[in-house]
Amino acid sequence: MKIELKYAILISVVFVTMVGIFFSISYNIFSINVKKTILNEYKETIDKISFGLEKGFNEILESDFSNIFTDKNLGYYYVLDKNGNTIFHSDKTKIGVNIIKDAKLNDLWNYLNTNKKGIYEYIYENEKRYAAFSSFKSNEKTFYLVHAITDSELFATIKKARNYSLIILVVFIITIFIISYLISKSIGKSFKKQIKTIEEFTTNVSSYIAENSSAASEIESVANNTQSNIEKLDELIQNFSSSIEEGRSELNATLMNMKEFFTNIQTMNQMTLNIAEFINNLSNLNDKIKDISDTVSILSINSSIETSKENIDKEGISKIADLINELATEARNTSRNSENVLKEIENSITSNVLLSEKISKELVNVENSLDSISQVVESFADSVDSLTGFSHTTRLSMNEVLEGIKQTSEALLEIKSNLDKLLNLTKIAED
Repeated sequence: MKIELKYAILISVVFVTMVGIFFSISYNIFSINVKKTILNEYKETIDKISFGLEKGFNEILESDFSNIFTDKNLGYYYVLDKNGNTIFHSDKTKIGVNIIKDAKLNDLWNYLNTNKKGIYEYIYENEKRYAAFSSFKSNEKTFYLVHAITDSELFATIKKARNYSLIILVVFIITIFIISYLISKSIGKSFKKQIKTIEEFTTNVSSYIAENSSAASEIESVANNTQSNIEKLDELIQNFSSSIEEGRSELNATLMNMKEFFTNIQTMNQMTLNIAEFINNLSNLNDKIKDISDTVSILSINSSIETSKENIDKEGISKIADLINELATEARNTSRNSENVLKEIENSITSNVLLSEKISKELVNVENSLDSISQVVESFADSVDSLTGFSHTTRLSMNEVLEGIKQTSEALLEIKSNLDKLLNLTKIAED
């Protein structure tokens, strides 16, 4: 089906719907108003006739009734007595019919007795009817004058006008359809041109999105590989950080042991200095022993001299002097040997002290170097901690980037799907 015909049908359907709704509402309102107006006129007419019958006649005759109610196009009239018997009727075959026993119109009879005058709607012989009635008295008897009309008679003119209106409406709809088709055909060319432009644009954008979708898939694949590598790198950095932490602990323990070793060396240096001082004291003692030996030698000589002067036991004294002299000689020799040994020890200790002082100076430098190494290791460990944090942050950021790429890819696919739907709609519109 061509698009011009589609729009013509659409416009016609819309117009028919609107006009149909308007006509239906207007017809219902108009028919209700007409019904009220006509029935009220019937009621007023019946009141006037009842009043005339009550004031102008002493007795109602059938000839009088027939002369008054001869218009067959306005329904039918009848008169009921107080028992509901039909005493007069436009259709003479209905005379004598009882409204309760024969017509089975109990509701109508009850309404007549209750209201005396008015309008009543009822169903009789499977047809809706309207009754305008009024009571009157004649010869002290109560009668009811009723003007009844069927629904088809009441709205005959309106229904005829409605039928004419429907014919006019159909002709008008056909005219509207033709005009709509011509208008749709006149604007169809520009509309098709716009549809063609939209179709080309949609095709180009869809193709571009398809290419970008492929690129997004490749980017997603690269991002997945990058994420995997970053996770491995993060794991390696975590392991390296753990190793650095263990190495730092071991290095700190080593530094503490070396510092204790340096402290022990310094203690040993101090003990060497104490030994040197003790050797000096021994050297002084040896000097005193030497002096004592010299004194003993002098005493031995003096003893020999004195022995030659006095008449004493020279032989005993001489032996004592010889022993003292021998003791002095041995003490002197021992002192000399001790002096040589002490000098050698002192020289060795002096060399050791000098070497210890040199070692102490070197140890200070080594200790400073170890402190520097410790600081470097601490700084390196802090850098590794920072690198670990950066690696973890990079890993989280990469996860977010990958999630963003996935969302972008899904959005591109959704846009492409919508564009494909739009392209199909343009093709349908062209058809």
